[in-house]
Amino acid sequence: MTTETPNMIVSRRESGKPTDNATLETLLKMRLVRKVVSKDRIGYEVTTHGLQYIADHQSELDTSTNAPPSSLVNSDAFATPETIAFLRALTESEKKPDRMVHLTRVSILIPALNEAKNLANLLKNIQTCLPEISEIIVVEGNSVDDTAAVAATLGAKLLVQRATGKGAAMRQGFAHAHTGDIIVMMDADGSNRPEEIPRLIEAIVDGADIAKGSRFLRGGGSADLTRLRKLGNKLFISMVNIFWSGQYTDLCYGFLAFRKPALKQLAPLLESDHFQLETEICIKALKLGLKVVEVPSNELKRRHGNSKLRGVHDSMSIAKTVLGELFSDL
Repeated sequence: MTTETPNMIVSRRESGKPTDNATLETLLKMRLVRKVVSKDRIGYEVTTHGLQYIADHQSELDTSTNAPPSSLVNSDAFATPETIAFLRALTESEKKPDRMVHLTRVSILIPALNEAKNLANLLKNIQTCLPEISEIIVVEGNSVDDTAAVAATLGAKLLVQRATGKGAAMRQGFAHAHTGDIIVMMDADGSNRPEEIPRLIEAIVDGADIAKGSRFLRGGGSADLTRLRKLGNKLFISMVNIFWSGQYTDLCYGFLAFRKPALKQLAPLLESDHFQLETEICIKALKLGLKVVEVPSNELKRRHGNSKLRGVHDSMSIAKTVLGELFSDL
């Protein structure tokens, strides 16, 4: 299957090589695509940098349809509608009908504090690419911006957060009566891609109790991880895998899906109020003997505003959680 755009023919990565070699060579040099060599064909797939490139420039093109490329942010003359269409066409293989059929069974949980702009983009994206989703629940942390209004206007169910912190928001969301029997948790800042939700759902349908995104599996990546955060993540992964015989490749990443019975078993045991929640989930899932499957995930940079991560403070909290679980009764 091919998609035609001006001056080029774009093929899915399964179908072979695009005919515009000059564009392809530029994309390869910019590390926006990579070559994928299999037994019977050579194809191309979009890298994490390429996905970030799409996210950075798509909104500019949407609002600058009649403007010349040089008017775009950073004067990036290569970010034309044709180039973005080229890259987007290479991501189309993520959307497979056999995965989409299960989305009517899915509830999405999103914690949001002062994320009005990001949340608006995320909800619109979910509704565009995954219209079959059963429900979207936003746990709203008493924001001073229009986060609550955005959630209500765009059709999400709104839970007003009672305590502070991401972990507290998710624990409150986990206790909610979901209409779906698969529950996905994702961030409001635009770093998690709704297009990857079918990967998580497929893992649950295939028998996993918990499916979690991994930025370190082949096909995954991050446009946001600093070297220090990457080093800390690897350290905590090693500790958890050694202490509880795990096989995790990623730990501090909040893009997960749960089978409802598994979440009902796990959620009452969770105690974290802040960003260490993801680590606690991973550890207690191993302790409970739940089947956890990782799938590749590409983390993008937040679209607007500043990160709520607190570097050293959050790292110390995660370390405390790991060591505390060594001596817990469970």
